[in-house]
Amino acid sequence: MTLISRLLLVAVALPFVLATGDSCGENNFLYEDKNCCVPYGGTPSPPSPPKGSSCPQSGWEWHEEQQCCVPHQPPANQPPPQCSEGWVWNQGQSKCCEGDNGKPSSPPANPPKPSSQPGGSYNHYKKRAMKSRSTALCPKPLDACPIAAANGLTGDYECIDTDAELESCGGCASTGAGQDCTAIEGAWNVGCNHGVCAVYTCMAGYKRASDGMSCVKL
Repeated sequence: MTLISRLLLVAVALPFVLATGDSCGENNFLYEDKNCCVPYGGTPSPPSPPKGSSCPQSGWEWHEEQQCCVPHQPPANQPPPQCSEGWVWNQGQSKCCEGDNGKPSSPPANPPKPSSQPGGSYNHYKKRAMKSRSTALCPKPLDACPIAAANGLTGDYECIDTDAELESCGGCASTGAGQDCTAIEGAWNVGCNHGVCAVYTCMAGYKRASDGMSCVKL
């Protein structure tokens, strides 16, 4: 085989080599959605997303070269992406996009009672201006959590999946019943699994506790 033929074979095979997880190195993994290598646990000081884009609250960061959000762990090893209120996850673009110009959807003028909508459209908006019997206002398995303000509870509420919500894990944080997983000291990558906070990675100077629920200062 001539030298030119060998070079042509290498050129053809190279893209396939680069698209495998083996080429990412020991401390990196292949993010298959964007076919790029990213470091386990993320980077210490990731860039901020541009205006109109955002990354999930925990476990993701902006990748400047790919112009998208990339995970700190392989997606199969962490909970689904959770965007901030008013943002929705766009799988194709791998980032949070503003929903309705960044404003939460408003309820209809005369919403029917939740009991008349089995599995219904109450998943599509969160805020309600109702003050009584809040536990019956959200479809299962969501909980009606009062919305807190500087001077106390507002009387409004939002429907939250406390089995998976990072900031109200295990219960409504506004009532003191749940835990804010993002506030765990030293935690870098966290999740809420079945109402219990889980720490996947810790910041520099900390290590994961044996129970996997907190970080211990070194």
